[in-house]
Amino acid sequence: MYQITKNQIQDFIFSLNDNKGGFYLQKGFNQSTLMSTSFSILTLELIDSLNILKKKKYKEFFLQNQDKKSGLFIDPLSRLKDANSIDLESSYIHYQTTAFSISAIDALGGHPNHKLAFLDSFRGKKKLSSFFHTIDWKNAWHESNKIMFLLQFFSYDFLKNKNEESYDNIVFILDFLDNYQDPRTGLWGTQYKASTFVGMAAAYHFLIFYKYFNRKINFPNKIFQNVFILQMKDGLFHPFGGGGACEDLDAIDVVSKVTSELSADSINNIKLAYNALIQNYDKNGGFCWAKRPQFPFLNGIKYLNPRSALFNYDMVKWIIKNNYIGSFLPFFRENYVYKYSNWDQMKFNIKISDSWSTWFRLLSIATLEKLSPDLKKNDINFKFRGLPSIGWLNDK
Repeated sequence: MYQITKNQIQDFIFSLNDNKGGFYLQKGFNQSTLMSTSFSILTLELIDSLNILKKKKYKEFFLQNQDKKSGLFIDPLSRLKDANSIDLESSYIHYQTTAFSISAIDALGGHPNHKLAFLDSFRGKKKLSSFFHTIDWKNAWHESNKIMFLLQFFSYDFLKNKNEESYDNIVFILDFLDNYQDPRTGLWGTQYKASTFVGMAAAYHFLIFYKYFNRKINFPNKIFQNVFILQMKDGLFHPFGGGGACEDLDAIDVVSKVTSELSADSINNIKLAYNALIQNYDKNGGFCWAKRPQFPFLNGIKYLNPRSALFNYDMVKWIIKNNYIGSFLPFFRENYVYKYSNWDQMKFNIKISDSWSTWFRLLSIATLEKLSPDLKKNDINFKFRGLPSIGWLNDK
């Protein structure tokens, strides 16, 4: 286990510099996109190191890729340039790229050159109602990203452009979300046969905005309980063992947003998670997505109990395929090369450090340190995002 230091993380991020104005997602694949560049910039913001960047240069890298008509940020490597900007599903990569680009530009002290005109397709209760009718709540993890993008864009338009109408749309969306929350679990999608694991990820995407806008979170105790039961013996939250950069942050952040006081057992669980995250640190200054165990037989076993609240048919199939069949027939096991958002231009090996995992694992560590300051074992004064989006945490 290595000691986390600010200088080592800085060195790792700059090792990803593509010398063309952007940053690679991971060395080896050497793929540079607007999103991969955003991850590096937002990591530097988190460790309070943006002062070492030539901000004007990087702002221009983003701003030159904003579409004047729609307001979306279009990655030069994207093959979806002709996609209908109104359809959030077919233009998913564009919306995702826009979300992270806006965060990066804001971190750099900038502002988009053009209006976010695509938002007009979602303004008003009628249009938002039609959008919510397209949501497949069984697939709440993916669908919640789309809702999060809209919440982030409306929040930006309200807070930065002083557009009061955008605030009304935030309220409409949160009203809709209250109606779709499962009172049995406190999560989203579980009443539509989504697993608790998937519902937890959806909750992460939504609770950012509930907390930022001081909206009441319903069923907080149930959310807390149903997230903590996902924790594995290794301290992290993935049923394959070794955690996952997204899943671990999702769980940790949700817990931080629904609890005001921690029991002794909860503190022990948090310490277990913190120590497991530190184990994911690499001597090169970065973090990888996951360090999977060679033999994962005992991981995820509690999902297989039909009497457990975690039991879900899709999860059972997924775990048996990877942890049991895959242990004997590697063909069935998880592919260690992921594609971010299933995009060929953003490949990474989950066992090797990359910028996305580094940002997310540092966010997890920073969040746990706010929950329990005695955990801190590094020289970093973490700086969270100031606007409601991924990377925001209430500093109060």
